[in-house]
Amino acid sequence: MKRIFKYSCLILAIFLGAGEGAYAQTAKTKKILVIGVDGIINTAIDYAATPGIDKITADASYSMNGYGGIPAFSSSGWATMLTGVSSDKHGVTINKSYSGNKFTQYPSVVARIKTGAPSIVVASIVRTPEINTLLNQAADQKFQYGTDEEVYKKAAELVKQADMGAVFVQFSSPAEVGEQVGFQLRQARYVLAIQKIDEYVAGLNAAIEARTGYANEDWDIFLASTYGGTESGVPQSTSPEEINVPIILSGSELDNKELVGASLAPRENADNILTINKASSGDRTYVRVPIKGTPLQGMNKFTIETWVKAGANTSDPSIIGDKNWDSGGLPGYTICRSGSTWKINIANKKSERYDIGSTKALEDGNWHHLAVTFDKTKVCAVYQDGVKVAESTLTYKDGDNMASPYDYLCLGQDGTQTYSGGAPNWAGSFNEVRIWTDVLSAATIQKYMYLRNIETSDHPNKASLNLYLKMDDVRGTIVKDYSGKGNNGELVGPASERHPYYPIGLTDVSVNILSHLGMRADGSWGLEGSVLKSNVPYRLFKVNN
Repeated sequence: MKRIFKYSCLILAIFLGAGEGAYAQTAKTKKILVIGVDGIINTAIDYAATPGIDKITADASYSMNGYGGIPAFSSSGWATMLTGVSSDKHGVTINKSYSGNKFTQYPSVVARIKTGAPSIVVASIVRTPEINTLLNQAADQKFQYGTDEEVYKKAAELVKQADMGAVFVQFSSPAEVGEQVGFQLRQARYVLAIQKIDEYVAGLNAAIEARTGYANEDWDIFLASTYGGTESGVPQSTSPEEINVPIILSGSELDNKELVGASLAPRENADNILTINKASSGDRTYVRVPIKGTPLQGMNKFTIETWVKAGANTSDPSIIGDKNWDSGGLPGYTICRSGSTWKINIANKKSERYDIGSTKALEDGNWHHLAVTFDKTKVCAVYQDGVKVAESTLTYKDGDNMASPYDYLCLGQDGTQTYSGGAPNWAGSFNEVRIWTDVLSAATIQKYMYLRNIETSDHPNKASLNLYLKMDDVRGTIVKDYSGKGNNGELVGPASERHPYYPIGLTDVSVNILSHLGMRADGSWGLEGSVLKSNVPYRLFKVNN
């Protein structure tokens, strides 16, 4: 089944050979080719003629919707891929710059290979010189060229070298073309650039198979895009078109499967989601957060943000709320289902209420970012997917009390925890729930809506963040609050499930390189990836078609 790349194409080709002793059970020398490409969007592989990529995908664990990270740049993508940690750790956050990097603390996988197995011969052939001078400086042979064709020719030469263990190859032409004409399939130049990359992939694969000792070698071939691109070609760094990247990990010990997030078990320190279903027993399932005596109770100013994917619902169940939703005139607020879309209802203790709704579909099977900003004496605004869809001028006074009498705000329920409209609870998935005791600007909402790990970011309103549920928890009933305020939630009820939001990420590349070579990542390294070998029981897969 052909797939589509939505992100810039770097081809990072690493041929790593480990000693036979590391894998005595196969008696073959372990080697690896990792292909990283700047500029291939995730729809391009289905559209373009890519027999070379198709060949390695047929024997791979892969996803065309992996997580590249934010910001989505070539520089940050390369740093993430090679260090195995995200930008909040490795420090590369500026387009076409490696300034601020923390590579001393989080070195490249090349440095880890040369430290753990110094006999492996490593080469790095790139377009961007900083990859060789800052990340892959430990490589035995380093080359930098001005064109992809030159990079390919040198890589093909080195593949034939008998003692070669590791070769990194960077291809950048799809990104260069995309910046000129847009990362779009309507542009023939862009599609042709991707098809040229495919020729390089096929050529390198053929060179591997033509090696004299190939029968006694065990090769993995990894291909990943470091970032995607926008239709205009202008970088935004946080758009889905840039963040979602194709990642293909091909090799004999890897499952021949498509990685599907909904079919994978949750991973520690990964971007997971919490899905709330409706229990067949009729018992309610929801998350409750204690708010008594905290700034979250009776807020005069706030911004509520969350990513949701709605399930099957009826009536008007509460998605997030702290009030008794049996009457819209009761004090407090609820964000609730409203037909096939959603709205916020809010009222003070005088029963003065407002109902402000979105006009966009919510129950379309897709993830949506919902946001509400509230300033008691001014305006309440509603946003969906970063766009303001409704607002209302408010007539509340400074002395009006907005506090609900209940001590919990709930996800999937109202503040009473017993609301029966659409019983027993709202069904759907949550990710990245944030409540700020301040009014965020439209520009801030748009800029940071896709960002993970807000608590370590440069978000301008971070001081007012009073609830931050990442939903990354993998077990138990505690839903951890990362705001620093200690407002941990509690998962109540029998009908919930957790799995990754993204099935695979660029941080997975490095740990799987090490795994293939028989090198175990040390926990003190702080790597964020997971091993995808078939003998790892917590991975479930969908078989390739």
